[in-house]
Amino acid sequence: MNGQWFYVHNGSTAGPVGADVLARLAAEGVVLPMTYVWQEGMPSWVLATDVPGLLPPPGAVPLPPIPAVPLPPPAVSGRSILGQIGVSISHATELPTLSGVPIREVLLGGLQPGVTTHHIEDLFIVGTETTTPDVATLPSGWPTPRVFWRIFAVSVAAYLLLMTGLRQFGNLNFLPGMIVLGAFVVPLSVVVLFFELNVPRNVSVYQVAKMILFGGALSLFVTMIVSALVPGDGSGSLIPAMLTGVVEELGKALVLLLLVASPRYRFQLNGLLFGAAVGAGFAGFESAGYALLTAIASNSPEAASGSILIRGLLAPGGHVIWTAMVGAALWKVKGGRPFEIGMLFHPVVVRRWLTAVVLHGLWDTDLPLIPPLLKCALLLIVGWYIVFAMLKQALAEVETAKTAAVEALTRAA
Repeated sequence: MNGQWFYVHNGSTAGPVGADVLARLAAEGVVLPMTYVWQEGMPSWVLATDVPGLLPPPGAVPLPPIPAVPLPPPAVSGRSILGQIGVSISHATELPTLSGVPIREVLLGGLQPGVTTHHIEDLFIVGTETTTPDVATLPSGWPTPRVFWRIFAVSVAAYLLLMTGLRQFGNLNFLPGMIVLGAFVVPLSVVVLFFELNVPRNVSVYQVAKMILFGGALSLFVTMIVSALVPGDGSGSLIPAMLTGVVEELGKALVLLLLVASPRYRFQLNGLLFGAAVGAGFAGFESAGYALLTAIASNSPEAASGSILIRGLLAPGGHVIWTAMVGAALWKVKGGRPFEIGMLFHPVVVRRWLTAVVLHGLWDTDLPLIPPLLKCALLLIVGWYIVFAMLKQALAEVETAKTAAVEALTRAA
């Protein structure tokens, strides 16, 4: 355990510190079992609990605190250009890097066979007073979502049936269902992904559905009010596009106040889920509107499918994750405390909201040197980098709460 060490604290990288200082930080509770640590020569970050001799034995007397000293970020050698970009994003957003994050397993691991109807049904029987597990019993590590791809497949199949019915029979009764279902296929699937990643299992399907439907509609309504107060928004040019980001991200963020005061929801993962649900509702209703306008303008009901296809492909990088960022920040600041209006102006909330605004504004800006689809693809990658960094931080938060709950049970016994 010799040498200089870096560690993740409050979502950012601190260090280098000597092994003796790192041990003192562990004794004081600054470095926890699920804190990521690293030193030059290690291939990736590891959990503090995996470093022999770092954590104090149970029942050890805490050492006196050492003065807090601002520390520079680590100079890590041998990173690729993409790795350096990722580190820069992490530092700008004050989030951990993605070292050790099993992105492939999270996104694709659920495609393995063996998921039954019982698995899918059991997933949604959570979040009530009788079905929320105790924090001390929560599983550790990254979950492997297994249902969101199946929800996506079933939704796409239903959409294709409606589209085929419209084209084969020319019956306009297929059109409304095709538009609404097509507009919600991707946003809903992403929400189910966040639902599966909500390790505390303390959010019910009812609350998620409420935030998608009522929260999505209310966010559109609030956005119209905010738009009247902040004129000049639009798309194409940078300033109007950024103002659009301000208006819409503010409108969606205000809707999160419906649930932020509830003491039942105290984890960042809850905020990610609620934010994703509001963003999905906003995105779905907005896409349905654009699809209908396309059909009317072209005088061809089938033209709506083209609008749905483009917006569906881009939906994972849009409203769903932008509002999820804001929700995670708001719940991170609130934690288990009673909600106060001042929390809306906490630096973490403001910073994440501005991140969402910038991503949204760039999404709506015409960049002359970058094709629109390539620009959106790049913003999608950046957005999901931030989301996975927040997930890493949020899961560490849950692990800390679990450790505290287990220790409390041990002392009580």
